[in-house]
Amino acid sequence: MLFLIAIIVKFFWWIVGALVLIGLFFLGRSIAHWHRERAAEYARYTNALAARADEQHSWVLQGDDRGIYGVEGAKLMHYLYPALDAVKRPSARSGRSP
Repeated sequence: MLFLIAIIVKFFWWIVGALVLIGLFFLGRSIAHWHRERAAEYARYTNALAARADEQHSWVLQGDDRGIYGVEGAKLMHYLYPALDAVKRPSARSGRSP
């Protein structure tokens, strides 16, 4: 028993250093896990944003007001300015130049 206490006293700083290294290992592992989750979440966000932008761009190319004002904004614009709703723009795919 006395021998064990003597070893602990003699190697106290080595034991503390080893415990600190173990703690740093687990801290680094949890930070890496958090970073991977955050990167995956950001990738999902950017993919959804790109899909929404592609959809709105497609609407603009088709002459749909939702591409400019959004879904709710297009409904509001058609409510506020019903005469503009009757005006149809020529399609970009019609082959006619203005």
